[in-house]
Amino acid sequence: MRTAEDSLVGGEYRRDVRRAADPSDIADRLAAGTPVVLVGPVGAGKTVTVNRVVEELARREIATVVVRGTASMAGGTLSALDGVGQLVPHLSAHDGAHASVALVDDADDLDTASTSLLMDAVCRQHLVALFVVRAADTVRPPSDSGAALTGLVARGIAHRVDIEPLSERQAWDFLRPCGNAVADEVTRDAIIWWSNGSRALLDEFAALACDASREGRDPIAEVSELPGLTRLADAAGAHLAALDAGHLGTLALIHHLPGIASAHASRIRPVAELDALCAAGYLHRDEAVAHALWANPLLGREAERMLGTEHVERMLMDAVVRMLAEDGGWWSPPIAAVLADKMLRGEPLAVAVPETIGRRALRDAAAQNNDHGDFALAEAYATTGLNSAPDDIGLGLELAHARVGAGETDAVPYPVGIEGGLDRARAAQMLTLWSNRGDSANARELRAELERCRPGAEEPHLLLADAVSYFASLDWPRAQEVAQDLAARASGRWRAAAWLVEAHARAQLGDPRGAKRALARIESLVYEVGVPGLSTADRLRFLMTGLVTHLVMGEDAPGVRDHIARECRRAVREGDDRALGTAGLAVALSAAVSGDVAGAVAGLDHARTRFSPLRKDMTAATVELWISQFLARDGATRAARTSSNVSRRCGPRRRRFFSTPVPPRVPWSS
Repeated sequence: MRTAEDSLVGGEYRRDVRRAADPSDIADRLAAGTPVVLVGPVGAGKTVTVNRVVEELARREIATVVVRGTASMAGGTLSALDGVGQLVPHLSAHDGAHASVALVDDADDLDTASTSLLMDAVCRQHLVALFVVRAADTVRPPSDSGAALTGLVARGIAHRVDIEPLSERQAWDFLRPCGNAVADEVTRDAIIWWSNGSRALLDEFAALACDASREGRDPIAEVSELPGLTRLADAAGAHLAALDAGHLGTLALIHHLPGIASAHASRIRPVAELDALCAAGYLHRDEAVAHALWANPLLGREAERMLGTEHVERMLMDAVVRMLAEDGGWWSPPIAAVLADKMLRGEPLAVAVPETIGRRALRDAAAQNNDHGDFALAEAYATTGLNSAPDDIGLGLELAHARVGAGETDAVPYPVGIEGGLDRARAAQMLTLWSNRGDSANARELRAELERCRPGAEEPHLLLADAVSYFASLDWPRAQEVAQDLAARASGRWRAAAWLVEAHARAQLGDPRGAKRALARIESLVYEVGVPGLSTADRLRFLMTGLVTHLVMGEDAPGVRDHIARECRRAVREGDDRALGTAGLAVALSAAVSGDVAGAVAGLDHARTRFSPLRKDMTAATVELWISQFLARDGATRAARTSSNVSRRCGPRRRRFFSTPVPPRVPWSS
């Protein structure tokens, strides 16, 4: 039976894996008659430290009285401290040492009378005590009792010991012995993000990951389906116990509105609460993309449980009403997704929804679910909108996209007359994805419709589709030619994508100088300036192609692994399947190049599981072939064989990739 003091290492539990504070030093000070105030954040290991101090004092044959501050709150009485109150007159010094010591856990929760009693006894040297106080942060101001007890340090009466929050590096060190259970970097990053600096949560997540791994389940999926009555749920509840209703409401609301821009979030929640939750790690704010916000999913769900589902539903409906009241003055896709969900379910709304607004919300929701691989739900949203607006081009495109993604083998009907710029850009993106996933017949028909509407037009999105097509067929001269033409005509993400195709084509054609020049442009535009419209998954695909381009030239890839690690952290905070799957693929490639066979295999397996469309994606298949080559180079032939089935997934055309020599392993610059 595991206790709260045990920690996980390599699938087995033992004590004192990562010591938060030195219990021996604290025991020495208490034995010498010096009161101690132990200060640390929630989940840092304060209670575990108290229990170990008790053990250290027992070795010194010093009796202890352990008091829980939370118990003293029952009924507003001193019932839990009655025993200490009776002991105070008898706890006097004996030759510089004390016969007994009081250890007060959760001292923040002491009532005023209890705090005064203990402080008076300590000041009169009638009592030696260890007070455990929660560190104040942006969402938890110090309690009156906590402030009074830490004041003993400023007066020179007590010694203060601080437990620092668990750093990311410490968390990585903690997880390293867990072995294959968290072999891939995406899983480790996710566990660290969810833990929010808490040793207690990290320990529970590590245990969950090992259990899931032993039974062949994905640790990330396991957490998303976690029931309420578990040790992990209890730890999450304790982690949020001191938050007020306002902060809990904001946390739960952002959990239901993933990726909402900070400017939009500030319209429905106080800015001070948003900033405080970001500073304390409950929310992630992506400074590079509209300051978008994501909530820690475990803590967001626990906050909703504490508040009640009905309370959070009212908050979501208020957000929808607030957006609709602006009559299109501002538009938030996450809030629009809530509106679309209510329309899909036929739920009554507090306000009338204009038809154009409703169609836009349903179209956005369908597109988002198509991008994330949830084709059934995307079809439901698109069909709901088409019932009242059968001629809507955008909804028709999303319906076709959903059916192709779900595996329709026959030609899928799509709308005609695709004239609008946004609709044409979406259609070009779709035909590229269909081609990459092997549905070339529908892609050709959609391309013919686009050309029929605008004969001879060389639009950026169509040129990019051509460049990607030549790239996929390994026609490097044509890929370079079209990419250069696109870069000269376009800007933003279109130009960045063109430079990427050009760089790889030049590398394959033996022009390293031109390839490096194009890669430098991408580095400046994408990762220094930033390009609107590029998602985390898009940037990860850029990085994978850039990494392979460097390797084709037989050279190191300076900075690429750092970029992959940063984008991986973004992906786990966003939490959607597409970002997680693409991050796993990028991490697997990085691991394979550096010789980490276990990390490469685990990353690839999880990538396919977390985003199933990768199994049909020819671009992903190309990356998988490279991973197989690097695994075979390092002698992991069995892993190389199982990591990619060339004849089934790629066909004879893809075999040509093996004609490219595998570059020797290059040392990472870091």
